[in-house]
Amino acid sequence: MTYGTIPHLDKQISKLVMGVIPLPQNDLPKAFAILDAYRAAGGNVIDNSRIYGNGFAGVMRAYYEQHGQDALIRLDKGNHHHDNSDAGRRVTKADLDTDIRANLEFQEVDYSDIYLLHRDDQRVPAGDVVEWLNEHLAAGRIKAFGGSNWHHTRIEAANEYAEKHGLQGFSVSSPNLSLATANEAMWWEALSISADNEAREWYKKNNFPVFSWSSGGGGFFAGVDSSDVRRVYHNDTNFARKARLEAMAKEKGVTPTQLAVAWTLNQPLKIWALIGPGSPEQVQDNVQSVNINLTQDELDFLELGS
Repeated sequence: MTYGTIPHLDKQISKLVMGVIPLPQNDLPKAFAILDAYRAAGGNVIDNSRIYGNGFAGVMRAYYEQHGQDALIRLDKGNHHHDNSDAGRRVTKADLDTDIRANLEFQEVDYSDIYLLHRDDQRVPAGDVVEWLNEHLAAGRIKAFGGSNWHHTRIEAANEYAEKHGLQGFSVSSPNLSLATANEAMWWEALSISADNEAREWYKKNNFPVFSWSSGGGGFFAGVDSSDVRRVYHNDTNFARKARLEAMAKEKGVTPTQLAVAWTLNQPLKIWALIGPGSPEQVQDNVQSVNINLTQDELDFLELGS
């Protein structure tokens, strides 16, 4: 395993971030076996969100009861919208207060290491959000924070406000970045920077931490066949990339999935990859991606064919 750090959190964070969604909510021994395998491989951070429901929080509560609340670094999300109506949008102080507290209550822990707003509302001044987050920082409920599916210009505005007012700013961003380019958003207001060269250049220039969701291509390179995969990822560009990926994977003696995650991890960015293994064996398969080193020519070949 390899590790990195983000501003305002004094912990080494494993480059592979485990997501809770594959964990079975009604089979704790199986869920624990997956988490144990991830930790044994050197993984140390778990990604959860209020929108995922109380079942996953219950799994993690049980795991912390057995292993202690510091067994894993908690990346907890909140402020996901209900819908696009004014009443359904949830980037508000009240919703942030509710979700931060609920994450802690349902996991029975004292703090979240990292708190991300799961969605943005550009009508809300970024400085207001920074003020709200700093209140919870001062209360000890969160340590570092950032945005998931926030545009980089909004993160920049938030941190400019924080610097001007002597407050802690955003430490991390979590968009999608993978070799697979999307026809449309996988989910409502989900943000991908895979085809956004301006955003990728901003993250590179500012050395700003990126935690990429669907880092291996959302199942496309693994051969997953679903209506969502077909809707989002089936296009000529991705099929050409898949062919190049499979050929290179064969040459290197790795799987296409491992190489797809490695493509993300080898970007010239300060980057982490979110993964969702559903078994200890899949954990071991995913972990191999951190050992694959790709040159810039190989990265460009997989993406551009040249």
